[in-house]
Amino acid sequence: MRLIGAGWGRTGTTSLAAALDRLGVGPCLQMQEMWAHPDLADVWNEHHDGAPVDWRSVLKGWRSTVDWPGCWQWQDFARIWPDAPILLSVRPSDEWYDSVRASIHAWTAPGKDIGPPPVTALLNRVWEEDFGGWECVLDRGHAIACYERHNQSVRASCPPERLVEWTVIDGWRPLCRALNLAVPDEPFPHLNKR
Repeated sequence: MRLIGAGWGRTGTTSLAAALDRLGVGPCLQMQEMWAHPDLADVWNEHHDGAPVDWRSVLKGWRSTVDWPGCWQWQDFARIWPDAPILLSVRPSDEWYDSVRASIHAWTAPGKDIGPPPVTALLNRVWEEDFGGWECVLDRGHAIACYERHNQSVRASCPPERLVEWTVIDGWRPLCRALNLAVPDEPFPHLNKR
């Protein structure tokens, strides 16, 4: 594992995953991958129900993580892969909330067909574990407080020499510096405009 994402989704993670792939630090595991790999969603669901996981074995072949569900395990991953930088992807709280409400929250409304049952269960866990339930995200102040509390927790508990705080407007440089790679001579990918 070359880079460990600690930031929540809707913080530029789709662009970030594409950038990491371009830098040779992929494949990058993010929530979008769960639809193609529902077996991984099963692993996370079972883990949250108390099952032990051999993360080295489960994540063999993945070279980076961003977004949910990997951000839940960033501290475990930091111990397992002590040389990997920890990336906290962030964006302004109000923008983050608007993006969440217009995208994944709307797509995962109760009763909607989200996809394979393990993925549906995993997305429900995002709402339950990080916010107290899907309905709780409707409370803007509450959801933003949860987001800010998570980010502050990462800042407070990650060794500063390993932490890279990043926004999509930062582009290539912080990533390349953390990974000791040359900055590509091309624009940074901007894939999600919400």
